Amino acid sequence: MIDIQGIIDIYSWAAASFIMIFITAIAMFYQKKFNVKTYYYFYIVPILVLLAASTELFATNRLLHESIELSGALSSFLVSFYLYRKMVGIK
Repeated sequence: MIDIQGIIDIYSWAAASFIMIFITAIAMFYQKKFNVKTYYYFYIVPILVLLAASTELFATNRLLHESIELSGALSSFLVSFYLYRKMVGIK
């Protein structure tokens, strides 16, 4: 039986992956509109990792599950920060 905390975890990681899908769409638009390389195709990595965290595939091994969650969060932060720096012109 899935408890409330499990439902919240699944919902939060699924929501984070959908947010990354929107960030990927923004990066693709920005690259096509302003001709600036954003490497939007690399943004699929955090999406897949966040989706893997939301499916609770590794729930039996808590350390592995939490390391996947951490890597998904860090990779999504890094690509979002990279896109931010590209869009505001910070070198």
